[in-house]
Amino acid sequence: MLEPLRKPDRDNDLEDPVCHEHVTDSSPYKSSYRGHTVYFCSKSCKGEFDQTPSLWLSVSHAEMSSANFGME
Repeated sequence: MLEPLRKPDRDNDLEDPVCHEHVTDSSPYKSSYRGHTVYFCSKSCKGEFDQTPSLWLSVSHAEMSSANFGME
């Protein structure tokens, strides 16, 4: 199982995969994708992601781990 993808310099700091804004795991905007929770900064970003999640996370597992996208 993947570890939460977090920025190393801030607690609970994640990146919205759509707009790349910083979000935390307390954001009310979240979706499940392939067994992971993805966090967003807004309803709009969540909606964009939900329409085509593979478009926003079409990178390899290794790249996602280093990118700190808002996945847990």
